[in-house]
Amino acid sequence: MKIATPIITLIVGLALAAALLFDDMTAVSAKKAALAQASASAAANQASASSPAAASASASATGSPSPSASPAASQSFVIPPHANYVGQVQGDLGSVAIVVHDTFAVAYFCNGSTQEAWFKGTPHDGQLSMTGKGNATLTANYALGHARGTVTVDGIAHVFSIIAVHKPSGLFQSIAVVRGATIKAGWIVLANGTQVGSMMPNANAANPTSQAAPKLDVSNLTAQYEGTTITATPIDGETGSGF
Repeated sequence: MKIATPIITLIVGLALAAALLFDDMTAVSAKKAALAQASASAAANQASASSPAAASASASATGSPSPSASPAASQSFVIPPHANYVGQVQGDLGSVAIVVHDTFAVAYFCNGSTQEAWFKGTPHDGQLSMTGKGNATLTANYALGHARGTVTVDGIAHVFSIIAVHKPSGLFQSIAVVRGATIKAGWIVLANGTQVGSMMPNANAANPTSQAAPKLDVSNLTAQYEGTTITATPIDGETGSGF
């Protein structure tokens, strides 16, 4: 018995429709599964950002390792065992030098004429608390490259923020006897080559006074005072000279 053509066409059409319906349902199911997985992943990431413990739990549940959060970078200062610092105080009212060598420190302040003071002390974890004659004081914090603090001379406080330097910049001192009097001179050579110096023409007097120091020749470390050549010694934290 021969089946009519219309019936065959109908059967083929129904089969094709059923196949298309099945494909659509499969695609919808796959899409729903993908959306559910993405949502779960987003929730896990949010929990990871807000709580390290949650991130660890999420990693355990999924079986995949979670990148550990990097700790916040801590600011630390390097304290050098040897260093030379020089610079001007605020207001350009003088200059200050600090020299550190292991467990010893020397500092000097002068204004190029009537004010000067020498200090000695012991550094402690990048801190200095030093005293000089006439109730002069110097306190400072120092680290690699810079030093900051306050120096007080003749009752006047000067704030400073100075930098580390290398030769030929630095601190220099001369102690000599000229015509029976002991002179004591100090020079600070700044990073730009400018020098500031003061001296006591009679350091052993009951009340020594200060005046401008003669210009220091940094090439041979000598100066001329009243026709006499005086020699300066570098106070250098890197070599330990002058300590």
